[in-house]
Amino acid sequence: MHRRGLLGAIALSAPAIQAAAQPAPDRWPSREMQLVTGFGPGGGTDLIARAIAAHMEKALGVSVVVRNTPGAGGTLGPGRIAQSKPDGYTFGLVGFSALVVAPLTMDLPYKPWESFDFLAVTSELRIGVPVGPSLPNVRTLADFIAEGRRRPLTIASTNPGSAVSFFDLARLTGLQMTYVQISSITEAATQVAGGHIDSYTGTSEMIGLVKGGNLRMLASASVDRWPEFPDVPTLIEQGHDTATRQLIIWAAPAGLPPVIRDRLEAALLAAARDPEVLARQEAASIAPRPLGRAAAMALIQEVRPGVEAALAASGMVRKRG
Repeated sequence: MHRRGLLGAIALSAPAIQAAAQPAPDRWPSREMQLVTGFGPGGGTDLIARAIAAHMEKALGVSVVVRNTPGAGGTLGPGRIAQSKPDGYTFGLVGFSALVVAPLTMDLPYKPWESFDFLAVTSELRIGVPVGPSLPNVRTLADFIAEGRRRPLTIASTNPGSAVSFFDLARLTGLQMTYVQISSITEAATQVAGGHIDSYTGTSEMIGLVKGGNLRMLASASVDRWPEFPDVPTLIEQGHDTATRQLIIWAAPAGLPPVIRDRLEAALLAAARDPEVLARQEAASIAPRPLGRAAAMALIQEVRPGVEAALAASGMVRKRG
């Protein structure tokens, strides 16, 4: 082959190679998909992941396998998503804390605002303030605060972001606390129910323990009351200006073809609005919050400054330099 012909063949081959490396949007999806969550089985995020996966399997006609990747405060899962190929076959939950809190407190295997193509918000975990046998005389939030003024209370969560309201309570009321980061929310519930930890950021796993008398719920740390406990007021209703927002954010690796990104967003929102998915969330006191990509990002940026301020005031922000 002449040199000019050889160069032409090489030049023509580069776009062909690039095209071959990209997924074909018109054939997506054509094989198993991976739904990654940074938390272990049994908690509210796992319930949401499995409900969404089941709906998407029926809607898209392919298997959607949930991959639990707990650890490092919920950042291992997002790291796995960020490092995956942007072909629409790997996506998952990127918790609010993994985006806003983790960069302030630890080194990360991803860049929060650059490593992902954000897709939607589907839900919001409700957070409660439960106590157990370690505080036998604490029956109200006022009792809890009074006890915390007398001695430090141990408070557990899977990441500092879900404990924002506890940090705010300490700042607003003089409550003393020792924060414990724990790998599993079900383990935190077990520790509080066993009298080893004073309180934790309770989610859906707490419902049966409260109804069974193993725990007592003193307040909702969310923006609204829990349907299961309508007589338990929020922290705001009890005079403390704080609420913890635990948004369920969905993302894929950055660089997703726009057509596939839009289809994933539509599939997630369809699942979030499905009556069966809504019923499963309602049974676990998970609030539906179906928001498309643009509205989701606007809400995240609205909530972000308050969370960063609470963590800075608590001393949880890592000193750099």
